[in-house]
Amino acid sequence: MAIKNQKSASEKLIYVGPNLSRGRLLQYQVFIGGLPTHLDEEFVALPALKRLFVPVAELNAAMAQTKQPGTPLHKYYKEALEV
Repeated sequence: MAIKNQKSASEKLIYVGPNLSRGRLLQYQVFIGGLPTHLDEEFVALPALKRLFVPVAELNAAMAQTKQPGTPLHKYYKEALEV
């Protein structure tokens, strides 16, 4: 099925990074239909921030990786702490 390879407009992504200041982005916030457009400036300043959005089904594995030194998600999480 070709549709399976395309991202769905109803795809749910969850943010596994740290809270951003001023309530711009909260950990475990869910977004439907892709990355939030109100964060475009943050994505330009820190492209790794995009990597902290994962499909909801992968939440448990992603959270484990954010805590495990040496994994890409751990590195991205640490970078996001500096934003």
